[in-house]
Amino acid sequence: MCTSIHLKTKDQRHLLSRTMDFAFPLEARPTFLPRNYQWKSSVKSHDYKNQYGFVGAGRLLGTSYFVADGVNEKGLAAAELYLPGEVSYRKNAKEGALNLAPHEFIIWLLGTCATIAELEEKIDKIHLVGKEAPVLNTVTPLHWIITDLTGRCVIIEPTEIKLVIKENPVGVLTNTPYFEWHVDNLRNYLHVQPEQYKVKQFGDYIARPFSQGTGTLGLPGGYTPPERFIRAAFFRQHIEEANNEAEGVMNAYHVLATVRIPKGIVIDQDGHSDYSQYVGTMCNESQTYYFTDYSNAHITKVSLNAELLANSEPKTFNIEKIEAITALN
Repeated sequence: MCTSIHLKTKDQRHLLSRTMDFAFPLEARPTFLPRNYQWKSSVKSHDYKNQYGFVGAGRLLGTSYFVADGVNEKGLAAAELYLPGEVSYRKNAKEGALNLAPHEFIIWLLGTCATIAELEEKIDKIHLVGKEAPVLNTVTPLHWIITDLTGRCVIIEPTEIKLVIKENPVGVLTNTPYFEWHVDNLRNYLHVQPEQYKVKQFGDYIARPFSQGTGTLGLPGGYTPPERFIRAAFFRQHIEEANNEAEGVMNAYHVLATVRIPKGIVIDQDGHSDYSQYVGTMCNESQTYYFTDYSNAHITKVSLNAELLANSEPKTFNIEKIEAITALN
């Protein structure tokens, strides 16, 4: 599952935001990985060393840290989402290539690339091998949405042998089917609009709208990837543009509120509840990561300031799991 959106504010801040929808309890927390962080790939046990520090939602799995999204000190942001039934990974490592397991790609990306343009120069060397993710014990079928300081929004879907970077003109990503299918499906919803439908006449009868919101009649309300894609694209397109970063974060939360999944609403084949475990929002310009856990509505943030970047060790930040309610009397 999962839904991601890319937003811009009037003062030219860019925000990449996502829900993390999953049944397995990931226990993700805001996690910082420093410059020169060394990690070992599960593919041929190859050693990698990151150049840039970054912060995202993740945790320590076994002996290595992993994140599902994040922003680095150069303003490159990325999020990984599921694409089951569509991905195609290689079976074996390739000599001379950057051999990575799918769940390791985002660690390499945020630790190595400063811009999408730099990723374009390196993409041909990346070789994704179908290795299982620790704890999950499964090969994760992933695709990625990536943004940078230029305002570009692109995706990578490993559906072919060669990885290709594709522009994302809609600024939305969900799950299966592949991206182009979702974009084409938008043509089925040209009638959905923020404006009220006008009065119409049928013979001698004048039909008037029941109330406000008639323009949104036909907007899908379920939690399948196509339905979430349409809702996210519609709300992203029409929400009033934010003035600044703080308002932009709130806009992201308002848009994603239309696709967030409460516990008990979506049950997988094993009887587990697939729900929105957290919302993560990244600002390219301020290199700030905003995080809200399912357990409450409180927004926390971690910024890549000089003090944090001076750290040489990874750090996972604790969050409150209890809702903080302000009593007014």
